[in-house]
Order: sequence, then C-alpha cells, then structure tokens
Amino acid sequence: MQKLIQVLFLLTLCAGVQAATITVGVWAPIFKGVALASGQQQKQTAGEPDQRVLCLRIDLTDPDIKLFSTPRCSSCGLETLSENTSHFLAQHGLQTAVNAGFYSSSSGQTDSPLGTSEDVFGLAICEGTIVSPADDPGYAATLLFTTNKQAFYLPTNSPATNTTGIYTAVAGDHPLLINGVNVQPADPFDLDPRTAFGLSQDRRYLFLMTLDGRQPGWSEGADFRDTGEWLKRFGAWDGINVDGGGSTTMVMGDCQGAPMRLNRSSYVAAYGRERNVGGNIGVYAGPLSNEVKDLAVEPGTTTALITWRTDFAATTQVEYGQTTNYGNVTPLDSRLLHNHVATLSGLTQGGNYFYRAISTADGQTYTQGCQFASLTSLKTTQIFELTQSWTYTTNNLDGVNWKSPGYSDANWLGPAPGLLYVEDNSAVAPRNTALPPPFGQPIPRTYYFRTHFSLTGSMAGGSLIFSNYVDDGAVFYLNGAEIYRLRMPSAPTPIVNDTTATGRPCSGTAQAGDAICPDVFTISGNLLTNLVQGDNVLAAEAHNYPPGMDLVFGSALFQSRPEVVVPHLHLWVEDGQATLFWNGEGFTLQQCADLAAPDPWSDVPETIKQSPFVGSTTTTRFYRLKN
Repeated sequence: MQKLIQVLFLLTLCAGVQAATITVGVWAPIFKGVALASGQQQKQTAGEPDQRVLCLRIDLTDPDIKLFSTPRCSSCGLETLSENTSHFLAQHGLQTAVNAGFYSSSSGQTDSPLGTSEDVFGLAICEGTIVSPADDPGYAATLLFTTNKQAFYLPTNSPATNTTGIYTAVAGDHPLLINGVNVQPADPFDLDPRTAFGLSQDRRYLFLMTLDGRQPGWSEGADFRDTGEWLKRFGAWDGINVDGGGSTTMVMGDCQGAPMRLNRSSYVAAYGRERNVGGNIGVYAGPLSNEVKDLAVEPGTTTALITWRTDFAATTQVEYGQTTNYGNVTPLDSRLLHNHVATLSGLTQGGNYFYRAISTADGQTYTQGCQFASLTSLKTTQIFELTQSWTYTTNNLDGVNWKSPGYSDANWLGPAPGLLYVEDNSAVAPRNTALPPPFGQPIPRTYYFRTHFSLTGSMAGGSLIFSNYVDDGAVFYLNGAEIYRLRMPSAPTPIVNDTTATGRPCSGTAQAGDAICPDVFTISGNLLTNLVQGDNVLAAEAHNYPPGMDLVFGSALFQSRPEVVVPHLHLWVEDGQATLFWNGEGFTLQQCADLAAPDPWSDVPETIKQSPFVGSTTTTRFYRLKN
C-alpha cells in the first residue's frame, strides 16, 4: 500500500495597490499523471477583466499516459467529423479532453450538426496518421509528440517540418511563449474565451488550459498576452493559442467515466449545449489509487453522497469544494469499515465540485478524487427556438399600444423566422428573413416585432431565459409590460421611434458591431406577474446605433421551473452497526418498532436531520424520512 502525500500551495500576485488580484491554486491529482489547478483574476478597477482559468498538467513521463487527438475520417470529403468535447471523451473512453485546433465546416457554420465534415487548419496528427497537413502558415504554431511522448515545439511550422516518428500533433494560430518569453502584445479590446497549450522547459509536462469569457461577473476573457501569462503561471515555458471563443471546453470523465465539463463554456451559457468542433485532444490515464475502490457520487441539489469501498478496514472522510483547493471537509468517521459513505452539505445548486475520498488504516492514507455537478431544483425546457417566427413593421408606432395582447398586427409583414436581418456578414447566423430595405440602403431607426407563445402550469419560483442576437439595441415587452432593455437608455427614459441604441453588440471583441455574441438575460419574480396560462404575446423593438446601416433580431426562449427532489433512504450493515444515509436537506429521520401500532413513528433520539446516521442492529427498527 502506497501512502499519498500532497503538498499544497497558494500563489498570490499583486502588482500595485490598484492592480487585479491574481491567485493560482494547488495542483490536485485527478488521475495518475494528470493534475488540475485553477486560477483567478479579480479586477480592482473597471479597466481590468475578471478571469477564471483551469489548467491540466499532463506528466509525459508517466507510462500510463497516452495522448489522443481527433482521428481522420476515411470518406467524409474533408479531414475530421465534428463533435463536441464531451462526445469526443465518451466516444474514445478518455479521462480528460480539451478542444483543440481551428477548423472550418462543410456547412459553413462554426457549429454544425454532429458528424459534419470539417477542415482542420494546420498540422494535426493522430496515432501517427496525418489528419491535416501543415498547409497554412497562419496556423503554424505547433506542438509535436513522438510515440514515447517526447515533446517538440515549433513557434512556426512553415515550411513544414519532417513528421517521421511523430505520433500526435496539434497546431494553433499564435505562438504565446517562446523560451519563457511572452511574445504577444497587450490588447485590452480583444477579450475572448481562450484555449492554450504549453510545455514545461524540461518537456516533462504538457499543459492544457482553458480561460472562460463573455460572462460578466464570472470571467470576461483575455487577450493573447494575458493568455500567455496564465500559461507561464502554471509552469509553461513554451506555448500556443488554439481555437477559443465558444469552442473553449475542458471535460473529464467522472467516477463512472461519463463526461463532465470543468469550465464554464460561453456557448453552453448561451445555448445550453457544447459547440461541435473540428478537433479535440485528450488523455488516457490510469486511476490515482487501486486501494479506494468503486468510488461513486450521487449528486443532489444542496447535498451529495460519496461512497466507496476498501479491502481493509479504514476510516472515512471527504474533502470537497468548488476549486481544487477544496476548502470543506466532512466530519471524520473514525470507525474502521470496509464500506464508506459521507454526505457533502451546503452545496450551491448547479455548481461544479471537486472532492477526494480519504481512508486511513495502519498509519497509511489512501485517496481518490473526482468531480461532479450538483443538481438544480429547476428544470429548464425550451419554449421556442432562435428560428421562431415574428411579425414585423417599420412604421412609426409612437402613441400606439402595439405591445398589448389585444393589438392586431394583421397588417404587419410576416410572420417569418429569425434571424430577421439587414446584414451582409455571413458569420451572423442563421439569417432566415431579410428585412426591408436591401442591405446598403438607409434603414429606419426602429423595427417592431411581435410573436406568440403558449404556457401551461405554475411559474412560481421559476424564470424565463432569453437568448438573443440583436444589432444594436432592443426593448422587450411581455403581454404589454416592459421586461428588459438591452443597450438602450435606462428607465424611466421614454423609448420612442427615433431613440438611438446606446451601444453595439460584441463590444470589446474582434466581432464588435455584429450580432455574433449572444445577449442572454433572465426575468423572474414580479416581471412574471403578467404571464398568463395559454397564449402570451412577446413584443420587441430593435433600435440602431448611429450611423446604423444594419439590423439583426432574433430570440430563443426557455422556461425554468422548480422541481421537487425526493431523497432515497439507504441502509448498510457492517460489524453489528446499521448506517443509514440519504441525499437531501430538510428531512428528519424517524423510527418505529411496530408498524401495526397506532401512530408508531417518532423522531430518532437527538432529532437526526443530517446523513449519515449510525444505529444498532440488536433490535428491529423501521426507518423513514419526514419532510
């Protein structure tokens, strides 16, 4: 039996009183040869972005580590088949995976249906087979690995290097670090989610890093220079930038091998699913320990059950938290048992959690870690898609109650599906309905839109989620009542036909001015007061930002409602003791000796509300949970 010793450290970097606070967390082993660390920048002034970063450190000297990238498709017409990173991990039985190189799709879209043929940019090699040749000098920053995982770095693979003996290769568009030097200039207006790969100076470690973005309050993104700096903080000496934006995704296999997202993808935040991409890279790795067996998690909304087994009698405890620093620990169960259970409490609904099970016997400590997402008591379903049909007009409607359910829009144009547009940028998609006048001619300041949707069932404690593409600003109304202003003058300023938008979409990004970045907002509470059973009317007015030669509008709508979660009561018996445990809060454990007796149930002594509970097996008892 091998004792596992973990060294913990925390690095805090502060550059001046007003500078952002940067923290880099511990390396937490998640598989044999694979460790995960998190990083965070908390802005102190308005000019600095919040940043959340995750990094995988792959030990290339570990004999069980094997790299695997998206394989070449045999007869698809291009080079690979599109799939999201979670699908890639599950399809090939990997332990971790990250999205990789840039690509273009045969569909012409950045997100195509699963299995669409894709063209990968720059050199890509999978298991010794060339997936994509090094045929584009714009995507020539390359990492290469031999069969025995010897690593090489080419800041520019142009002209192409000899690939004899290369087993795995992946390319990006920019070198970030060269011999420990950050070679990219700062650009505070180029903030995006980023994915970057790096190598340590001694070539022992491969770093796979994701940096979240486009999510104010969580992480706003980074430019190329900041991305390189984060690679350096995690230990990289050389590094490249690969496909980012909505593609940025990091996943790992959970305790049962199912894919679980580690980062907060901007694409998932906008659409509720991962983007299908042209290339991913993953890692095969062995488990951390063979002593902690059958490790499993049963997630709940605010609690979770962790169970495992040991072949020897040992203690029970779990460390857990939302970062690899953990920060929380369950009470130590000092009983020497073969079957182990611990309840994690105080969880945030829908949060990602890291944990490690700890068993100690004969002075030796054995651990195994994993990760899970807590559940939410809210169930989210889609009411209508982005291609929802709307009626529309450009007539000046000042003084007209066009937002009310009783208004007749029979003389309007449409209905026609979104996106509705006056736009010539093919990256704005799906462009389904051209609005008048044709692109290139002066357009009205304001366009008006109306649509209907049906709703049944209570929305108490629920919310409506809107995911929109709008160029430039808009005001939304539900059954005649205003619910949200997007890049428009703040209330109570009246909105009239000639009111101009206050900004443009995708501000601060390379796509500034075009409806490529989704605008997502949620309404709940009093804003849902006028929601009715059956038919509801959603109205919107889209306004231009001067000089305003284009306009785009479309919206997808989701509903989120509370869902009752009923816990299951479990029972284990070992060494004359009964261990009862359940997954949930707000329940009291009760017992009775005779089910036939009148009013037989009573609270277990000391009023047990927290799992687990240890009782005796010397007498017969029945147990239940009461809410």
